[in-house]
Amino acid sequence: MRGASASEIAAQLQTVYGHAYRRAELLEDIRSYRVVTTKTAASVAIATALTTYRDMRGLVARIGVAAFSISLLLPTIAHGGATSTVMLAGTMDDHVVAQVERIALPNARERTRLATPAPTPDPTPEPTPVATPAPPPAPASAAMPNGVSGVVVTASWYGPGFYDNRLPCWQWLQANGLPIQFEADTWGVANKTLPCGTMLTLSHGSNVITVPVVDRGPYVAGRELDLSLRVKTALGCTDLCTVVMHIGQ
Repeated sequence: MRGASASEIAAQLQTVYGHAYRRAELLEDIRSYRVVTTKTAASVAIATALTTYRDMRGLVARIGVAAFSISLLLPTIAHGGATSTVMLAGTMDDHVVAQVERIALPNARERTRLATPAPTPDPTPEPTPVATPAPPPAPASAAMPNGVSGVVVTASWYGPGFYDNRLPCWQWLQANGLPIQFEADTWGVANKTLPCGTMLTLSHGSNVITVPVVDRGPYVAGRELDLSLRVKTALGCTDLCTVVMHIGQ
């Protein structure tokens, strides 16, 4: 009913819906229709502008690529040169397509690849010979006054500062009903490697005794045994003495 008057539109509505349509309501509906139509037209205009912008942007990009390609080709046409490979990017349908073209660049020359001489390897240094340490001299053998043969070892003694300490061989001592603390009257010696309870026959001069290993030491180079005060007195040793030792079974 485009172009009809308000009275004609109201009469038509009354005929269709069976009741009177007031003029005020009719005008309100017409205004609402016009607002919606205006908004729709504005949306269409914005969409059209965006599409035009994208088309223009693609066109400008294609023009720029073409101008760049021409700027590269002009010096080549004028001067000539070697052929090189150039990567060009073009825009087509909003997608970036990589185009590889063979373009003659000006003043380009083929470079002769020179072979780089292999570096001279450094001479391998001669390994420094490692001096083999001389084996320690075998302990001297000697016979005890009772005729038993043994080896000559150096013995020291220890006591003050160690009394009342539990001996490392306390389990063997406890199993044999002996005190497990080190005292001045402890009957035993210290050795670094012999098992606890190993019986040693020792002689110094005319004195010969048999004692067990009950401790660990001495940790001084060249010494094999550390004697308790009681053992030192029984052998008649000084602070450092030489004894003949025989390891029992």
